[in-house]
Amino acid sequence: MDWSPDRTLQLRMIVTLTLLGLTVVAAAVATGVVVALGLGFLVTFAVDPATVRTDPVAYGVVAVSALGVVAVVLRGERSAPAHTVASLGATAVTPDEHPELSAAVESVARQADVPVPAVYVVETETPLALTTGFTASDARLVVSTGLVARLDSPELRAVVAHELAHVKNRDTGVLTAAAFPVAAAGRVVRLFRGTTPGLRYGQVSRASYADTLLTAGLLLAFPVWACSLLLTASLSRSREYAADRGAAAITGDPFALASALDAIETGLADRPTTDLRHVEVAALAIVEPSGAGGVTADAETGVGGATGLESGPGWFAGLRARLRRPLRTHPPTASRIERLRTLAERTESRELE
Repeated sequence: MDWSPDRTLQLRMIVTLTLLGLTVVAAAVATGVVVALGLGFLVTFAVDPATVRTDPVAYGVVAVSALGVVAVVLRGERSAPAHTVASLGATAVTPDEHPELSAAVESVARQADVPVPAVYVVETETPLALTTGFTASDARLVVSTGLVARLDSPELRAVVAHELAHVKNRDTGVLTAAAFPVAAAGRVVRLFRGTTPGLRYGQVSRASYADTLLTAGLLLAFPVWACSLLLTASLSRSREYAADRGAAAITGDPFALASALDAIETGLADRPTTDLRHVEVAALAIVEPSGAGGVTADAETGVGGATGLESGPGWFAGLRARLRRPLRTHPPTASRIERLRTLAERTESRELE
């Protein structure tokens, strides 16, 4: 089966990454302006303003501050994969503990031609699968006991293939780098809201002073923040389609992944939880965890919602669902299933010719 990326998705990814790069630059400059204004305010009271060279000094402060904040935030992102695993309460497992899962991971990794990732298991009935790590060599595959119990062998293999397709496509590193201003702001917001993930497992918030400064810069240029949110969500949705296609190519069984996606979507509706909504790389879960606890039929497609905001009576719930749709990190599950079935039918028709 062909695993060549769809050209439309490729073009969309290139355009989106370019625009995201511009939003990062704009956010960094705005942050530098915030720092420069703060320092300028202090200097006004500390020294005689007439002795300060304004333009060159201000430009220099903006540039140095912008680069410094971005460097500190990026340095902090290095711990994101380990923090995500710990915040979920996941533990590393050996082949003896989960032989079927370990065998599936090793087999699929060989077929996908990627290193065998470290496997972690979360003790929860909520079906969950995600991959984190910046490179193929340090990838971590996280699954829940509920996922393993809910899926049969072909479905489990298809889910593993989807996650390793993300590794093959370098999606984790790309999305983390693309969304780092949004992630920084999210850490600050969650810290103030008291919903920092991982506290029950002894993982403190990763929010830092640099995150706060970057958030202030984003507020100063709020359209940049909104643009970054929309672009990151769009990029994530396109990578999910690419990973679905990659999984079908690895296993040769698109129907198995379609069946697994349906089972996971149903499982998220049956096992509502809020614990997974705030994990910073939740965009790389196979089905958006933020839908847990708020999965209801989409007003137009009948697909389970993935925003957690669709609850509520009447037309207002439908309106909120439509407003939140561009911010979803995953395409509608029904759309993914339909694409996989179409792909399977095309493959079968070519084999019969």
